[in-house]
Amino acid sequence: MGSQDRRATLTLLAAFLSMVLRSAWDPPANVGGGRDAFLGFGGHVRILCAGDLHLGRRSSRVPWDGDGAAGSCAEAWMRLVECAIRERVDLVALSGDLVDHDNRWFEAFGPLERGLKRLADAGIPVYAVAGNHDYDTLPHLARTIDAGNFRLLGEGGTWERATVVREGRPLLHIDGWSFPAERVTASPLPDYPRHPHDGVPVLGLLHADLDQPGSRYCPVALADLHQIPVDIWLLGHIHAPALRERPGCPLVLYPGSVQAMDPGETGMHGAWIVTVAAGARPAPRCIPLSTVRYEALEVDLTGVTDEDEARSRVVAAIRAALQEAATDAGPLTYLCCRVRLTGRTHLHRSLTGIARGFEEEFSLPDMSGRVTALVERVTIDTRPAIDLQALAAAPHPAGEVARMLQALDGNTDPPPEYRPLIDRTVAALRAVADHRWYRDVAGDPAPDASVARRYLVQEGWRLLDTLLQERGEA
Repeated sequence: MGSQDRRATLTLLAAFLSMVLRSAWDPPANVGGGRDAFLGFGGHVRILCAGDLHLGRRSSRVPWDGDGAAGSCAEAWMRLVECAIRERVDLVALSGDLVDHDNRWFEAFGPLERGLKRLADAGIPVYAVAGNHDYDTLPHLARTIDAGNFRLLGEGGTWERATVVREGRPLLHIDGWSFPAERVTASPLPDYPRHPHDGVPVLGLLHADLDQPGSRYCPVALADLHQIPVDIWLLGHIHAPALRERPGCPLVLYPGSVQAMDPGETGMHGAWIVTVAAGARPAPRCIPLSTVRYEALEVDLTGVTDEDEARSRVVAAIRAALQEAATDAGPLTYLCCRVRLTGRTHLHRSLTGIARGFEEEFSLPDMSGRVTALVERVTIDTRPAIDLQALAAAPHPAGEVARMLQALDGNTDPPPEYRPLIDRTVAALRAVADHRWYRDVAGDPAPDASVARRYLVQEGWRLLDTLLQERGEA
């Protein structure tokens, strides 16, 4: 065979292989609407990952000046936008609940469009899925907003793939699924499409409740996520940041809420930058963006004999938390603390006044003056400094209360004679919880036996303290 024939044969073979490859992999449209069939991947891609923006809400339990804009989720979104531009990321990925509820549409529209246009001017595309809060609102916003760089994936509860392209080369595949309704009780993972592997990294984008089989908010199992051939799962729904890493398995990231919104959302909040490269483990890094940080502090007052010492212990705990929070704090303005007092002390009865003083008057700035610590609530869970076992042997009413505390204050099952008391307490607590004034309060589980036991123990110690005071024994 001559050289000319050899070249002709090779040309035909190359054309045939190209046709086979193109038929095996039909890449989806990118943001610009074109298609790219280049199968190579070079360099790396930097993704700014965030979720649960909840535009329309703001941080609670903090004394904001003016209209409280500094504590709003809309301002946190704009800080995220500036962070993406400053860090020169390739794209922004959002894992649902961008909008708090459909009645927040007007509050969300302006800030969302303004931020998207700012990112569009910087050449940064944005990909998102809808969650349980914005399953109906976000699709409408996506069709209404005039930005050109925003793509909602998986609308209506079907998997959809987008491909991020740079200079004709695919950088990243994004497989997304959006809530089709407010409640989703089945995992969408069995319907995940199996794509031919082309060497391009894959990001899975999903709003879901991890390892909660009975959840009404898209329950998925970590073991099932690990079985799907993606490089990183970006999840939404849980507001606490969490990173799950296991060798040989996809990285699973809950970025958490960008702006901490209530005392249940403790710790640092912000966005994550994840660097993904072919053949390398994704590298995540957290960027603080919240102006508020909530912390739960426990202060042991065992052995404290005077009020000054009690206050000093509380201040020391707050100061230590403030020093930690002020380090690499980003835009942090307030450290909002919930303090729980524990231990056995003779001051048990006089702690109410100390607690009220911290809640109403206390503030502590850090050394720079940028971050101020406040006390949102003080819970008194101290015990009187008494010998409960000896008191339980007494035949008087205080002894009866002491016996009840011994039976209920622990993790063991209480004796059968206390079951009716627990049942009556559960019924009374549920009657309050089901009252029309409290029925629509979200986030509190229905009172059960464990809640009733905690309530009985808390009130039992107060009653015991009062009885001993009347007997002159406290």
